[in-house]
Amino acid sequence: MAEVTVIIPTHNRRLLLARTLHSVLAQRDVDIEVVVVDDGSSDGTATAVAAPSDSRVTLLRHPQPRGVSAARNTGIEKASAPWLAFVDDDDLWAPRKLRSQLDALAAHPSWQWSCTGSVNIDRQCQLISSAQPPGDPDVGDALLAANAIPGGGSGVLASRELTTTVGGFDEAMCNLADWDFYIRLGLRSPVAAVPRPLLGYYVHRDGLAHDARRSDLEYGYLEVKYGRERAQRRINLDHETRLFYLSNMAFRNGDRRMGLRMEARLLARSHRYRRTLRSLAIGLAPQGLRARLRRAAKASLPPGWREEAEAWLVPYASGWID
Repeated sequence: MAEVTVIIPTHNRRLLLARTLHSVLAQRDVDIEVVVVDDGSSDGTATAVAAPSDSRVTLLRHPQPRGVSAARNTGIEKASAPWLAFVDDDDLWAPRKLRSQLDALAAHPSWQWSCTGSVNIDRQCQLISSAQPPGDPDVGDALLAANAIPGGGSGVLASRELTTTVGGFDEAMCNLADWDFYIRLGLRSPVAAVPRPLLGYYVHRDGLAHDARRSDLEYGYLEVKYGRERAQRRINLDHETRLFYLSNMAFRNGDRRMGLRMEARLLARSHRYRRTLRSLAIGLAPQGLRARLRRAAKASLPPGWREEAEAWLVPYASGWID
């Protein structure tokens, strides 16, 4: 029996999926099964997944697109392993990502989920920035304020028992569905964090989570959904982090009007003029200069992270999605 079921939702990303699937099947020292859920693709995804004939891979298909949360839930229903791992169809894993998480959980037998550090990468797998996992395992309160788990929907390993107990993914959500899921995990169990760069999070304009307008709507949904829980715990939603995140996302996607609106709201709330001016300078710069400025602003990685991440990303640096 597999130790981990890996669930990959996908929609019309055949080439990116091949790269992601390669990194999943390259996991070391762990028995896995992989459930790929094709959410109504029309680009030959089903044929491409079936071609390698790897017995560890099962393909499920939604005839019509139902959204990423529904696809993940379909994978959860099919899973047979005691641990479930989620990865989006454009992200990459280090070879010992799952083994490191299982080891971290073995050190705390009562804990039921794990996350890792991540590095943001571009098309050529060059490092853009990094995100460290939370230092405090009791993340419930922190997650009610802001998303403290790196890597979007691609870094978490959770027990099947806890995943089903909290109800899986909210199918009313898309961009922030991972954060919503992590809130419910964090309110029930500490998280076993692995502070290493074991996830490559691909940042690109077509990324599912990079629709700033949809994300803004889902922030409002989450504000209402957990309003009572926040009030009982006397926790406020971190609006400054929210607005900064949305403005950067909008500028990155070329939506300058929304980026400026978010920055104006941020300035009115925080009065942090220096950060706002820096964000505006980066956001309004030409695309090539903007990318260089972002790299320069976020070039500092934790000691050893650059070397470790670059070493395992080498096979994916070219030739996969050209």
